[in-house]
This record gives sequence, structure tokens and C-alpha cells, in this order.
Amino acid sequence: MWFRRALALVVLTTVGFGLQACATAPSGVLVPVTTLPEGAREVSMLVYSVRAQTDEPGVVYSSRRGELLTSVVMDVSIPPDHEIGAIEWPRARQADPGREFATLSIAPVPDDASAEAWMTAQQTEGHLLVFVHGFNVPFDRAVYSLAQLTNDSGIKAAPILFTWPSLGRVWGYVYDRESANYSRDALERLLRLAAHNPDVKEITILAHSMGSWIAVEALRQYAIREGAVDPKIDNVILAAPDLDVDVFAQQFAALGSDRPHFTFLVSRDDQALRISRLLAGGVQRVGALDPSVEPIRSLLEQAGGITIINLADIRGRDRLNHSVFSQSPEVVRLLGGSLVSGPGLSGTSDLPLGAIVLDVAEAVTSDLSQKRPVAHRVPQPLHAPDAALSSTLAPASPLQVEAGGPVTERTEPPALPRDAPDD
Repeated sequence: MWFRRALALVVLTTVGFGLQACATAPSGVLVPVTTLPEGAREVSMLVYSVRAQTDEPGVVYSSRRGELLTSVVMDVSIPPDHEIGAIEWPRARQADPGREFATLSIAPVPDDASAEAWMTAQQTEGHLLVFVHGFNVPFDRAVYSLAQLTNDSGIKAAPILFTWPSLGRVWGYVYDRESANYSRDALERLLRLAAHNPDVKEITILAHSMGSWIAVEALRQYAIREGAVDPKIDNVILAAPDLDVDVFAQQFAALGSDRPHFTFLVSRDDQALRISRLLAGGVQRVGALDPSVEPIRSLLEQAGGITIINLADIRGRDRLNHSVFSQSPEVVRLLGGSLVSGPGLSGTSDLPLGAIVLDVAEAVTSDLSQKRPVAHRVPQPLHAPDAALSSTLAPASPLQVEAGGPVTERTEPPALPRDAPDD
């Protein structure tokens, strides 16, 4: 086991230095511009952060952990000749909005009432998209990633960025993992605020990579404290989730029968998740599961309320093939047209290369014309299909739960199959 982890650290460091050496894009590019060229498009987003704020021009939030959850509204411009799936990164701190992504304005949000007013003012029929970025993402990258995804997918939901203190370095994996732990209470608070706004009708959570752990953990805490996740949070999309299969099984069970619908975007070609698996002692990551093979397919069918979309053989722009969800034009359009802006898996998809869509609550299909399954069936323990869940949730006090408050866990969570590490 120690050899695997040492090897993973060596690989991670080597890949990190290689990627950093190739990265020439400047940082601190969030300096607002004063002009907007004809044909440029604007994206306005609400940002919630547990990063430490900084006075450095064009940075706004650093990679360090802040003591408070703070928020701003940011307006971003997309250049007229933008290519779907790409971010035309500024070549200097003062961006050229005619050719590059640029920041138009940054406005502090002083209180929850102001944040709720922003949500209410958006012309999206009460639909929100909460995006949680992944590992190795500085703040400026998180902002422009959500702007790109919002623009390219054509989503009909108001974009909210939850950004957590990622170090923004490939070799900062352990720091990022601890920062993910640090951030789960803050995301839970954001979800409560959004759900309790009477003008908000539907909330979709989209989380990538390590951000998936924060998202699912926040939902688990929400369910335990309140007895169930608010029904407005009805759709959770996890892209390349860097989740231990055993840990996810416990989290999923804690959500109970009244849980959101889950969609996983997975790929066995994801090199970043292979490294993560080595660091985790050989335990499989949810984002690398192959839904077409047994026993995984049968176990997922038993759970119900989960859709798996296999993106194997679909390439992204990064070397590790870890961000296909935002870099492949076909997948980006899929997110906008079928998973986020509609009530479920509606519409059709032109995904290439025979991408497998596994609607595990119903059956395997080859297109996205299936409706969302009649979900929210009580999941059975996946290691013992005929066994009943052994415990119930113990809800804590409603709202105003102090950060780090007590939670009660199930004693017999289900478990997906995993590969035992070799010592």
C-alpha cells in the first residue's frame, strides 16, 4: 500500500510540474474592464466563498481559508468569437474583451437579504444552478469556468458559484482535501438560504471532481439536521466525482428516501481519478466506475434514483481528460438541454462514439430521450440486496445550526464494490 501511495505522489508531482511548466496564462485577471464590444455576451453570477479575501488587484479571493462565508456578484463578458468548450484566457491582467474573457464588475453582497434579492431578480422562473468546482482551481479559474459553462450550455438557471479554498496547485491535493472538509458547512448554509427563498422553485447542484465530496457531504448534513433535503433541491449532477465508493455509499444512505435525483458523468479514461485512486490506497472512485459491467450495474439498479452517463472515449482539452463535462461541446450542450434546464432527462443527445447512458432506476438506454425515473425509492444496502436499512435519520434542530454541530449517522450504510489494495 505504501508503495502505491508513494508512486501516486511522485506521479502527481511530476504531472503537476509538467502542467505548470506549460501554463503561461497570467493570474489576477479579474480587473474590471470599462468597454464591451459588439457581439460579446454577459454572464452574471452570485459567488459564495469561504476563501480569504485579498486586496491584490484582480484576485478578489486567495487560496487561503477564510473565517467567514462571504459573497459578491460578478459580471463576466464572453468574447464574440468564443469557441464552445474553451476559455479564451486573458493574456494580460487587463483583458481584451474583444478576444478574451473579461470581468465587467464585482459588487459585494452585504447580507442574505441582498443575495435573496439577486436570486429573485433573475429571469429564470425560479431555477438556480449551484456550481461547486473541483481540485486545483484558483478563484479566477472558477469564475470563468462557470461563465463558460453557463454561456455554452444555454442553461435556464441563475448561476451561483460556491468556491472553496483550493490551493490552485496540482501538488496541493492534501491541502485541497482538507479545505473540502472545511467548506461543507458553508455550502449547506448556502443551500438552506436558497431553498428557503419563496421565489426559488428548483435548485440543481453541479459539482466537479473533489467538489462532489463537498456537495454530497453538505446534502448529507442537510438531511440529517432537517430530516430530509428540501424538495426544491431535486437534481444533483456529479461530473468526474472524486468520491471513494465506500464513503459515497454511506452519504447516499443518509439522504433517506426523499433525496434528490443523482446523475453521474463518469469515464474510465480519467487519468486524474487514477492518481486519486492510488492516493486513496487503491479504493475505486465513483467517477471511474464502468456502469455497463456487473455487479455495478445491478447494484445501481437496486439503489434507484441514479443516472449514469458514461463518457469513456470522449476527449476533453486537458491532458488528464478530467474536465470533459465543460470542454466537450456535445457534453456541454447535453448539460444545458437535458440535465439542467429541463425537468429531467428530456430531449435528445448527439453524443458521439456510442456514449452509454444508464438510467439505473429503469433500464439501459442509448439516448437521452428517457424521462427521469420515478425516483426516491428507499435504497437497499448494496452489499446485501435483501437486507433492510438498519437505522433511521435523527434530525437535528432546524436552521441556524452552528457550524460543526453534531450529526447522527447511520450504522449500516450500503457499500459499492471496491478493489482491495495490495500491501
